[in-house]
Amino acid sequence: MKILPIDFSMKTRILILFLLPTLLFSQGNDSIPSTLDGFAEASWGMTFESIREKFVSMATNPDAKEKIEIINEKKDQYLLIKRNGINYLYRFYKTPDLLKEVRPKREGSPEADPSLDPQTEFRETGILFSVGVTFNLVPTDKIKEKLEAKYGKPRKESIGDDKVSGAAIWELVDKREKPIRGGFAVVWREGYKKNPYTRRIDYFSANIREIIGKDYVDFFSVQETKTLRDLIP
Repeated sequence: MKILPIDFSMKTRILILFLLPTLLFSQGNDSIPSTLDGFAEASWGMTFESIREKFVSMATNPDAKEKIEIINEKKDQYLLIKRNGINYLYRFYKTPDLLKEVRPKREGSPEADPSLDPQTEFRETGILFSVGVTFNLVPTDKIKEKLEAKYGKPRKESIGDDKVSGAAIWELVDKREKPIRGGFAVVWREGYKKNPYTRRIDYFSANIREIIGKDYVDFFSVQETKTLRDLIP
């Protein structure tokens, strides 16, 4: 399986996290689905080190029934796991260094758990906000059937001009809680022999998406402030 280059730029994160949910929120469905609080053994907000240690333990367990390998990693940014022939890209987020000027970490105070408390201070440790799953091509209908059995019907489906490509989006969020709980699942469609197939599913945390959004606004605010400060004698 060919693994595509990994792009973790701020711009890429924002495009993924905000454009797709914008389509989803426009549907106006008031029902509250079950929440998506993480992926498999990992909960949203877990640190890079804790998840890495979990997979190292599983991979080195002589009694393990699964084949698990750590294929690639970058501390506090991503961890690529191959599990039974399927690739799982665990994506992590930490506060941009530039925000130290406006959001210093409180000395002697432990970092808040982002799954319970909205993040307002500087976070130095990468926390899990997304998981991408890639595999050999499978008919999209079979993938959707599996997810619908677990999560119900998707909240939004979009189809490309070719009538084949597109995406199905599940919103598995409880908005009654503050901060909100849950996340999103996105099944991607692509054309193969004029039929829809899927090779990738992405999962995202709803709460950490909001944290990243606030950081994004502050990040560019600090950049503007620094530029103005340097321009004015």
